[in-house]
This record gives sequence, C-alpha cells and structure tokens, in this order.
Amino acid sequence: MIPSSSPSAAGAETVPDIALKDQAALVLAALIGEYSLLIMPFILVAMMDSFGITERHAGALVSLQLLTMAIASIIVSTRLRPNQSVRPLLALAVLAIAAANTLCALIPSTLVLAAARALTGLGEGAIMAAAGAAVAATAHPHRLYSSIGTAVAVVASIALVATPWLTEHAGPAGLFWLLAAVPLLLLPLVTRIPRLGQRAVHAQSSVPRGTRRPGVELLLAFLLLWCGASGLWVYAERIGAHQGLSPTQIGLWLSIGQLAGIPGPLAAAWGEPKIGLRACLLAGCLGMAVAAVLFVFGGGAWPYGAGGCLASFSIMFVVPCFRTRMAQIDHSGRTVAASAAFYTVGFGIAPLVVASIIGNGRSYAPIGIFCVLCFLAGAALAGLRRG
Repeated sequence: MIPSSSPSAAGAETVPDIALKDQAALVLAALIGEYSLLIMPFILVAMMDSFGITERHAGALVSLQLLTMAIASIIVSTRLRPNQSVRPLLALAVLAIAAANTLCALIPSTLVLAAARALTGLGEGAIMAAAGAAVAATAHPHRLYSSIGTAVAVVASIALVATPWLTEHAGPAGLFWLLAAVPLLLLPLVTRIPRLGQRAVHAQSSVPRGTRRPGVELLLAFLLLWCGASGLWVYAERIGAHQGLSPTQIGLWLSIGQLAGIPGPLAAAWGEPKIGLRACLLAGCLGMAVAAVLFVFGGGAWPYGAGGCLASFSIMFVVPCFRTRMAQIDHSGRTVAASAAFYTVGFGIAPLVVASIIGNGRSYAPIGIFCVLCFLAGAALAGLRRG
C-alpha cells in the first residue's frame, strides 16, 4: 500500500495514512478492550455459578472491574508522549487479561476472583486508552472509529447467541477460558500498532499554559451519554416485564436492537462529512433521548422494540463521532484515552443511581426521566464546542 498523507487540524504537519493490516490491528485492540463489557451479563451469572457468590457480591465485583478500568485509563492518558510506541503496554495488558481469566477458570477462590477481576479491568482499561490514542493519531480517525463501532456491534450481536451456547456446553468456566483466549488474538498483530506520532507536539504547544484542558465538555457529555445508556441496558429486562412483555418477546426485541446498531457507525462515517461532527453529536444524543421515551413510556411491545432499536442505532452512531471530535481538538490522544475512564464510570454510575430511585420496582418511569435528562444534558454539553 502506498502511504498517503492528510493535513491535520494543527495545520503544520501531514499525517501519513496507515496500511490495512495496521488498521485491522487497531480495530482488534479496541474491540478486545471492550469485549468483556459486551458480555457482562453472562460474566455476572458465570461468577455466581462458578464461585457460589450472591448477586450483590457479583455486582460488586463488576463495579471493581469497572473502577480499575477507569483507573488504568486515566493513568495511561497522563503518560502518553509524542512518537511513543504503545506496543509493550498492549502486549503486557493482553497477558494480564489472559492470566487473570485463566485463574478464574482454574481456581475456585473468591479472593482470587476479586483480584482477577481487578487485574482484568486494569488490562482492559489500558488497552482501551492506548488503542484510542493510537487511532487519534492516524490520518482518518473518524473512519477508524466507525470501523471499531461496526466491529463492536457485529461481535455483540454474535455474542448474544454464542455465549449462552458456550456456557451451556462448557459450563461457567468455559466463559472464563473464552475471556482468556480472545485477547491473545492481538499478540501476533501488536507490532502493527502505529506509534502515536508527532501530532502531540503541536497539540501540546497550541494549548496556552494555565488554560483548561481541551475536551472537558466532551468528556462530561460522554459520561452522561453512558449513564443514560447504561440505565436503559441494565434494566432493559425489568422495564419490558413491567410493560407486560414475556421473556421471549424481550429477548427477541433486544436481539433485533443489537442488529439495528450495526448500521450506526456506517451512518456516522457517511454523516460526518455531510453535516459535520457537531450536528452528528446533537442528533445522536437527541436520538437516545427519544429512544428512552419510547422504551420506558411506550407501554407495549412495539414502542419497546422501536425504542430499543433506536437506542442501539443512536449509541453506535454517536460514539465514533465523540471520539473523532476528541481527536480533532486534542491530537495528543490523551482526551480520547481519558474517555475510556469516563465511559466506564458513566456505565457504572447509572445502576447505583437508578437502584436508589426506583424503589421496589412499582414504576420504572424514574429510569426514563433519569436517562432522558442525561441525554439532553449531554447534547447541551456536546453542542458547546462548535466545529
């Protein structure tokens, strides 16, 4: 492949394009960083079945994993340097995740389980941050972020079908073996991950000393986006049951919703040059707000299904736009890397907040109100920065 170059937003230098194998390596790295979150409901059950712990204890371990993911993301985002190679970090993180999940599969100890989930979170947080920063330094970050979103949507759809089958035939330990094996796919391709590049030099020098770090509004909007999305996802089954849907109907609509998310990143790749990133961000956040209204307040199977489909499409549409905008305003990649922490914190906050406001489940309207407010506030913050 003959490298091409693309002018960066800094305006002073050109950024070389990267080969397709390098792009594939970046997509795989980003996917591995998020993989366990895609099947988290199954991990929760596997921990309860394998280790005999309560649902509350398992939920606490999920929160521990999310917390360590956020910590790792913040640490990595503060350590990024121009022209830095993140390959050693990615390799170490892959081995840490594989080792942690192997321990979960082999040793029936709750102490080992807690340490392993924390180690998994550290590894996944480091991979999410490093991969996101590496994509930010490429010539066409929006194209790559959209490719990552498509990969996530496709894998999530497959995982909803394949993971229950795996646990049925291989037992709960089989899920941990899967989680140990999947990250190893990145090791042969880790040498294809490009360096962060020199764009960070210009980005750092262009920010006046003493001013606020670029992207604060976007990071907060990103956190609110995932607060709302997590509120809908975590309580999706209970919301459907409260509206009178059967488990079969709920499963069907959630599966269809996952499929509806696949065109989202493709639409984002098409829409960004047509209407601009700011308009895409606003459209995605407002689409999530409309989806929440349908999902929670619709009162029937069709509104529930339509809301789920719209939510899945909108979240997959808007996430690449958020990360592309972060890459544009902060070429060092640090804002994109830090966004992984805001993602996991937002994902973890919502269940805690919602659990404190829904009472005994007599009404799930507070979930809808909470999620809609999150999406509207996120839209307002995302709209503060023009471009």
